[in-house]
Amino acid sequence: MAITTAPTSLRMIHPGTKYAKYRYFSCRAIYNLAKELQLGDKSTRAPYVRYLLSQPRGTMPGEWTKVGQEFLANVLGHGDLPPYEDTWRTYYATEWIDACAGSDSIGDDGTYNNDDEDAKFERAAFWLASARDEDTLMIPVYDMANHSNDPDKLNTLSYKPERAGGVFRFIASKTIPPGGQIYNSYNRCNQCSNVPESDCETYSFYRTPDLFVHFGFVEDYPQNWEFDPAHGDSSDDDDDTEFDFCLHRDSKSGGLDAYWEEDDALDARDLKWLRKQLNRLQRLSNEKDMLEEQLVQKLDGIHDAKSDRMTRWEWESIWRYHEALVHAINAAISFVSDEDRNEGEL
Repeated sequence: MAITTAPTSLRMIHPGTKYAKYRYFSCRAIYNLAKELQLGDKSTRAPYVRYLLSQPRGTMPGEWTKVGQEFLANVLGHGDLPPYEDTWRTYYATEWIDACAGSDSIGDDGTYNNDDEDAKFERAAFWLASARDEDTLMIPVYDMANHSNDPDKLNTLSYKPERAGGVFRFIASKTIPPGGQIYNSYNRCNQCSNVPESDCETYSFYRTPDLFVHFGFVEDYPQNWEFDPAHGDSSDDDDDTEFDFCLHRDSKSGGLDAYWEEDDALDARDLKWLRKQLNRLQRLSNEKDMLEEQLVQKLDGIHDAKSDRMTRWEWESIWRYHEALVHAINAAISFVSDEDRNEGEL
């Protein structure tokens, strides 16, 4: 059953003839989106534009206040844990202002150029596209589906056009009852999925930290993590220091199970590094009340880049991600400890 079908020439906001399947970023697509946003009700896609303009801003780490970004960087150990800062903290300046010659500018105090109307709409378009486009296509209805990799919830498939002018199809993969939630996977083909290749139309390999960067939420289980104890350490000559693992919640016990390929098993150095990160994160938890008093705005709903405090949304988002990190690291350590115990090594 088709949920929506649309030619790229109609209804969608797209990069025109520059569209290419599996092209994930387009300056032209963002400029076109900014133009439609600025037109507002005069846009030929006015209903969709009104919907986009109604979406909350400041939900993704890259558009947070300077204080919120600095505290997230602190939680991540300033480069120790993902997501790494080049994927969120400098992403807008690098990809839009520099690479796309955007109209915006960022002051030394972290404030944007809010006197320029073009810059404001371009900024909105950039973050909307980051969170909602599919290979540079902004598609009504499709971008309203929630994310899940739970096979009991996931109930759609999507098929993208091969070329400009083709048809995008978004179909139900199982019966969806009236009023039922529509679920789509934002990272259907990640390293932990068991999805048939024929269903890998999105070819999205995002891990759990990537989803946090691009959508502003921590995905439910299953999750997919990659850590690198030597990230940013130029003195480490080992080129293969990353390790990745999958994290599932056991449907019967409710416990978390971590697993990885046999060749990627953790060594003693990895475990030492994980325990160090876990201890650091737990120390932050002990200071949570004090930090909240110092860092969080007193009134909800205020997003002011000039404020010396972060928004309530930023604070709660950071702690949700902090909790996810703690659970993932704990599960990885426990899994290795259980394996060693079973083998008589402890």
